[in-house]
Amino acid sequence: MDIAAIKIGDVLVTMARRVNSTVPHEFSVYVPRVEIRQRFFRDDQLQYEKEMIFNSLTIVHAPQHPPADSGRVATVCQKMD
Repeated sequence: MDIAAIKIGDVLVTMARRVNSTVPHEFSVYVPRVEIRQRFFRDDQLQYEKEMIFNSLTIVHAPQHPPADSGRVATVCQKMD
């Protein structure tokens, strides 16, 4: 069983998977960019401003592909008249 959770501020993203397969699976979590800005003033005014930018929070669960053939490149020869 695989479990992943990303909690940033008030945002929670979770995934849990149970797989009955002999094929290995990739289980990855990606957080490429998060920006959180907060401003709270009182006597000098403003009083509240909150900005949260989440750029592509990703949780991946996918079967792994078998390795490619030995890296050899097939060559096709064709006679042209």
